[in-house]
Amino acid sequence: MNSLFASFHSLSAVWQRCRMLLFTMCLGLFGVINPVSAASESNEPAADMGLTQQEKTWLKNHQTIRVHNETSWGPFNYYEFGRPKGYSIEFMDLLAEKLGIQVQYITGPSWGEFTNMLANKDLDVMLNIVETEDRSKFILFTDPYFNNPPGIAVRDDNNEVRDLRDLNGRVLAIPKGFFYQETIEKHYPGIQLLLVSDQLEALKAVSFGHADATISGVAVQNFVIRNHMLNNLKVIGGIDNPLFNIDLRIGIRNDWGIFQGILQKALRSVTGQERDRLARRWLSSGLQSTQVLQLDKDEKAFLEANPVLRVHNELNWPPFNFNEQGKPKGYSIDVMNLIARKTGFRIEYISGPSWGDFLAMTKDRQLDVMLNVVNTPERREYIRFTRPFAYNPNVITSKKDQRYESIDQLNGKTVAITKGSFYEEVLTRDYPNIKIHYVEDVLDGLKAVSIGKANASLAEAAVVNHLIARNLMNDLSITGEVELGQPDLANLRIGVRSDWPILQGIMDRAIESISREEMALISKRWMGNENYVARPKNGMELNEAEKAWLANQPNITFCANPDWMPLEKIGQGGKHEGMVADYLNLMANQIGIGLTMVQTDSTSQSLQYAQNRRCDIMSAAFETPEAARQLNFTKPYLRLPLVIAIQENAMFVDGLKSLDDQVIAVPSGYGLLNKLQQDYPSLKVIEVDDITEGLRQVEEGRLFGMIGAIAPVGHAIREGRFINLKIGGRLDEDWKLAIAVRNDSPELLSMFNKATDYITEEERSRVFQRWVAVKFDQQVNYDLVWKIVAIIFVIMLGIVLWNWKLARLNRALKTEMGLRNAAEARLQDANDALSSKNRELSILSTTDSLTGLSNRLYIETQLNKVLDDDATFVVMLLDIDHFKQINDVYGHLEGDEVLKRVATVLSQHSRENDLIGRWGGEEFMLVLPNTSGSMGFRLAEKLRTAIAAEQFGEVDHVTASIGLAECHGPGNTARQLVLRADNALYSAKSKGRNRVIADIQSELA
Repeated sequence: MNSLFASFHSLSAVWQRCRMLLFTMCLGLFGVINPVSAASESNEPAADMGLTQQEKTWLKNHQTIRVHNETSWGPFNYYEFGRPKGYSIEFMDLLAEKLGIQVQYITGPSWGEFTNMLANKDLDVMLNIVETEDRSKFILFTDPYFNNPPGIAVRDDNNEVRDLRDLNGRVLAIPKGFFYQETIEKHYPGIQLLLVSDQLEALKAVSFGHADATISGVAVQNFVIRNHMLNNLKVIGGIDNPLFNIDLRIGIRNDWGIFQGILQKALRSVTGQERDRLARRWLSSGLQSTQVLQLDKDEKAFLEANPVLRVHNELNWPPFNFNEQGKPKGYSIDVMNLIARKTGFRIEYISGPSWGDFLAMTKDRQLDVMLNVVNTPERREYIRFTRPFAYNPNVITSKKDQRYESIDQLNGKTVAITKGSFYEEVLTRDYPNIKIHYVEDVLDGLKAVSIGKANASLAEAAVVNHLIARNLMNDLSITGEVELGQPDLANLRIGVRSDWPILQGIMDRAIESISREEMALISKRWMGNENYVARPKNGMELNEAEKAWLANQPNITFCANPDWMPLEKIGQGGKHEGMVADYLNLMANQIGIGLTMVQTDSTSQSLQYAQNRRCDIMSAAFETPEAARQLNFTKPYLRLPLVIAIQENAMFVDGLKSLDDQVIAVPSGYGLLNKLQQDYPSLKVIEVDDITEGLRQVEEGRLFGMIGAIAPVGHAIREGRFINLKIGGRLDEDWKLAIAVRNDSPELLSMFNKATDYITEEERSRVFQRWVAVKFDQQVNYDLVWKIVAIIFVIMLGIVLWNWKLARLNRALKTEMGLRNAAEARLQDANDALSSKNRELSILSTTDSLTGLSNRLYIETQLNKVLDDDATFVVMLLDIDHFKQINDVYGHLEGDEVLKRVATVLSQHSRENDLIGRWGGEEFMLVLPNTSGSMGFRLAEKLRTAIAAEQFGEVDHVTASIGLAECHGPGNTARQLVLRADNALYSAKSKGRNRVIADIQSELA
């Protein structure tokens, strides 16, 4: 029977290969599908929505739907960093995924223009729209998918407006074309309307005193107020009038009744779990646990050499950066502390100097980091700037009876500005007729206006609002926004001393890793709301430094990857082709430059040319620590999912950790080898010359799989006709393509970073459709068709006879196979259950349930094993100081949180081979193998300072005392070592705590 089973298995495998070959020949012959069918995704709608055949046919004929995307209507529908975002956007994406269609988002028009586009059939769908009688004449509506209660936003000092009735005779700002306009004009004719472009402009009108109030959904108002730090506004209670209910619906052009029905079915198919996930993402602000940044070898070495960063702390710049009772506080301080937790740096805040003094200290490298600093050409000579972490509009403040709405109105006037601020640079250069009154800080500037020494002051909105309220300056008011044509001047960044580019890279990655929830919690603490980095306004503009650089560099050269389609290649006559070429042209057009290609023979040569400055930029590169030493990288402009290609008959890959015993290939020259070796040290990874070579080795069985970006991998499979390969899984991360810029040209880096922001979703969609969309060959050789059909007929006849024989064999095996499979399944279930219980028992017997560290029994066992090795090692006992007082004051639950946080700190700052366990109560033990006493002392000091620098929620800060004992080989027992460490710990506590005492036979004894 075993031989019969083997024969059947062999015959089945032959039949499967024949069937696959015939199927592929037929499809390729008649041009029905792209040869890479295994790598493409199905566009079929979900089967459980009850769509009719007519509806399915309509969807196949309408694969792309044009949907509106607003610029500033968060958290539902807004545009940030070059892409649509929000609850409504992701809700529409979810519906599109269920229906198997694509969404083309249209961004830029105002609300009124969008409704006109829908009426004229230039737009297919409007999200988050309220149904009204007038709109129903040209729009079809779905059922509501969300209710956003309405509220009124007024200034903090406005106590007269409490509901709609109080707005009679007052000015109400609303976006033009919003359904409120129709309702108010009909039912509240006494309210004077100020029509603006969007909700942000409406809130600004209230903030700057141009209107008394605005109305919108409470969630939207809170989001925009938080996003733009308009913290002199408040949202008062909801509006009970049902005329103002905001039931968000999807609006469809009125000639698409069938699509309205399709969307209704898709809406009903959205599960409660899916809705909860969207609500948690966009409408909640819970803080996730801090994600620790993974540093590479060079970054770890930098951290080891520079564990403490000197960071500037201002005395009086609330709510961002100030000092209260000797303690640094504020939004920027919390962001810096969060970055410290993510990276492992300790922070030494420097307080006292003025702003100008801080800049001078940074230039002289007496200061390592400046928080909340604005990027200007003058400062770029001695400061490296990170990406923005906050947006804080620049405003004009004056007396309430003396309004200045624009900076041009200040010509001939006296304006108070902080000495050394970027306003000094701008006014001196561009506004020579404005008289400057220098002050030490923003508060002094406001005082100068209040007592008449200056007509106005220039500062940041959130700071001004905070100081006016805190110091009861009721005679002052924000009257205008500083429009300088340079929207980046409102972005707050972290500035790093110019000789530490590696620190700039660490800070950039840390800022990027800050989650929405983490930023929301910080913002809520200091602003009463959230804050997000704002995208610059529409219309890219170059600053003077960038224009001057272009004037001196009329010819910009670039290097490309010669053969990496569909991303890019150097084609016939040296022509640059592919997706990257299209993106590069879009960015060059935004900047207003021409580009000249420097031809190369390989990717590695292109990278070498860029590093040696034989070309100014490399068109598509991946940021690696090695390349970052000589090149600067823009923000990513193209993200490509990483996938693994495997043989057709192989099982799909569920994560790389499951492939420890397999050999995987990656293409050389892209930095993937080092990254995978670092993230998956047990994975066997080799480099191949190119993707095609790797796929060939996978097909021949010499490699298990080939890892690469989905676009070039899919292209290589198609072009190389690897019909026996498939995409066998997707990795957890994406490959991020950026432009690599020579590191002596910060202006060029700045220009390409700006241009990246201005690539629209419509342009991205066009690039994708041009290079990735399936193309069919319509020409058919009918003579060849009939010949192949005749051959296929003969083969099929043979296959029918063969199948008849196989069917008889299959029936003979069926009974035995069923019994065998059932027995094997029962045995496997029993083995799985036993293994699971064994794992649970092992974990329970060796792990402390509270901290997740090893328990006392396990650490004692390991200590005895280390003793048996006769090597030099160190035993360390650590005790949290005054822990009983923590439990008494803050409670045992908070005490448990302290224990868990200390355990995390110990794990983060210890070495990979160190053994860490909870010894009991608030005591921890560490066993440090192959470690001398002096080295153990240094490690203990590192742990002690890390714990002292950590923040512990309500408890704030705690300290720890450490005692350690050194073992020099044979002659020691575990009891003796622990007793010596315990005596050293007792000595540390008796000498004042928060210190390390060592019992070692060395220079430290």
